[in-house]
Amino acid sequence: MAVDQAKRITLSDIGKEPFRLFFPGGVLAGILGVSLWPLHFSGLTSLYPGQAHARIMAYGLFGGFIFGFLGTAMPRMLSAPPLGVGNVLALFGLHLSMVAAFAMQKLIWGDSLFLALLCFFAVLMFRRARHRRDTPPPGFALVGLAFLCVSAGTALAVIQPGSDEGSAYWVSLQRLLSYQGFVLLPILGIGPFILPRFFGLPSSHDFPESLSPRVAWKKKAALALGAGGLILASFFMEVEGWFRAAHGVRFGTIVLYLALEFPFSLAPKFRNAFGAALHIAFAALVSGFIVIALWPAFRVSLLHLTLIGGFAVITFTVATRVVFGHSGNLEKLRGRNGWMLIAVGLMLLGMATRISGDFWPKIMVSHYSWGAVIWIAGVLVWSCFVLPKVLRADDE
Repeated sequence: MAVDQAKRITLSDIGKEPFRLFFPGGVLAGILGVSLWPLHFSGLTSLYPGQAHARIMAYGLFGGFIFGFLGTAMPRMLSAPPLGVGNVLALFGLHLSMVAAFAMQKLIWGDSLFLALLCFFAVLMFRRARHRRDTPPPGFALVGLAFLCVSAGTALAVIQPGSDEGSAYWVSLQRLLSYQGFVLLPILGIGPFILPRFFGLPSSHDFPESLSPRVAWKKKAALALGAGGLILASFFMEVEGWFRAAHGVRFGTIVLYLALEFPFSLAPKFRNAFGAALHIAFAALVSGFIVIALWPAFRVSLLHLTLIGGFAVITFTVATRVVFGHSGNLEKLRGRNGWMLIAVGLMLLGMATRISGDFWPKIMVSHYSWGAVIWIAGVLVWSCFVLPKVLRADDE
């Protein structure tokens, strides 16, 4: 079905497919989050944006895509009713309010709103799980672990708002649970189910509809939780000061899990822009951890390899598949889509510019600012080709 044959969405479609609100909201949050740096260095804002930037990117950008994807996919996977318009609008209102609070440097307000958003979303999912007629893919056990991580991290932020020496341990743990656990674990959990679709491959996490998990399902869920447990253990190693060992464990766990559960060996190599983007993104994700293990003194800067080159590129690539698939444009994924490579290239250039600012202090201000501008340009290219399609619905 071509895009002009698809119908315009209605409020009912938003209730069934909340990604239509949350994906654009996540994009706006991401643009706002990186804009805090040039705004600060130009003198338009006075407060240093470090923590506000991190929270907006983790909870606003990535959170927007996570809530949009799960809010759309989970009811379908459970064969349960959709969230409904009222619930989606309430969730989205909490998301927007949270981003606005962080942008105004009201961190406690923003953390509290995000905690409310997490709790409300969890209640909605729990109600649907009680009436489910199917079992979600086994990797989604990591999604549940991610929500436990970020809920604990956000609660720590509300309880321990300071960053003094006595609370440094808890502040560090909060950031790891919230900024990495919240995004990394869903990528590992959802990836084996959805990524094979990019290459026309069957997913080993796609089981026949059943209320009772099969033995094979339980084995894959146990493997996923085992990988999640090792990643969680590496967070505690890092807050104890074992930076090299922590990132080494994270790197080894992720590489092994990718080798076992992701069908990269069967996928056509760089068949089109989306295949290339996924290969580049996963390479950046794991390389960020290994270079930090080698040079832990630059861990804050080098982590952007994982956060921007890995997490963000994977997020935008998967979001493209979701939007195209729900707007009658699925066939277009098989084209060359050179615009996607331009968007990803700009995002990676912005990331490299940002990282370089920490290695040469004399250029830090300009490279932080130009890195933000270049990354935003990449996001705008992606948005021009993808976001208009959220206004179209495909009945199929």
